[in-house]
Amino acid sequence: MLKKLFGKGEVRQPAAASEPEHSIDDLIVLERWDEAIERLQARVRSHPRDLHAQLKLADTFAQTGKGAKALDQYLLVVDSYAEDGFHDRALALLNKIARFSPGDEQILARQQRLHRLKLLESSRVLAIEGLMAGQADQDPLSRLSPIEAQQIWQSVASSDLVRRLPGEQLRRLFLGAGLMIWETGEVVAERDSGIERMFLVVKGQVEAVLALPDGKLAQLRVLGSGDLFGERALLEHKPWPATFRTLEKTRLLRIDRAGLERALAGNPDPRQLLDALRFQRQDREVAAAVEKLLTSSA
Repeated sequence: MLKKLFGKGEVRQPAAASEPEHSIDDLIVLERWDEAIERLQARVRSHPRDLHAQLKLADTFAQTGKGAKALDQYLLVVDSYAEDGFHDRALALLNKIARFSPGDEQILARQQRLHRLKLLESSRVLAIEGLMAGQADQDPLSRLSPIEAQQIWQSVASSDLVRRLPGEQLRRLFLGAGLMIWETGEVVAERDSGIERMFLVVKGQVEAVLALPDGKLAQLRVLGSGDLFGERALLEHKPWPATFRTLEKTRLLRIDRAGLERALAGNPDPRQLLDALRFQRQDREVAAAVEKLLTSSA
């Protein structure tokens, strides 16, 4: 009876305890590389914004001699850092992987691009600071909001003027600028007028036109966001070479004599600012077109 109840008396061995699952870090320490890579790849697929896992995957590829895969993975992290505005982190990582692949064109191109983005971000901060500080004396209701200042920057960030000037010079220039809004068809400056102002187009379009002897209007140039005009009038005290008028509702940053003097006061390198402004050749090119037209119609 006892045997029926309890069996034949053999002693059953306890079931072997299952091996605990190792963490990814454990697998790396144990040099179980394939398992570590498989787990990391699964993590990256399910959490593509987990940059820590992406970096660890790149490091693991590098440790196992998979150089091409490591480079691709590192560059993905670099691009993610750059997109999030962490330019210093991205550059530090590029400097690290450049040691693995010296002279690699992908790395060099990204380093150059990131240096430009870092400088541009610094310029953005300083330019917006100048725009906001320049409004301090105005009525609070008429001042630019931070969002409006950011929109102005976005409109002019890719312009030649911004590329030529460092952030501190942009801050000084925008400190003396005032925003003006013009309706469609309004005249910004008449031909031969002596108004000493220059304008930076923020949004909209401005055309330069000339009245011909037969009464027709010749369109000489159309200016858009980021274009500067009026530099000869302000810097060289010359009359306007043509009539400038808006083609649509247009926002312009105006810089007059007082604004320019404010930008130059205490400026450690005034020539740098003035040279960048003189390099904007809109007025000279319009003046050359006017002379050519008048000569041919004489």
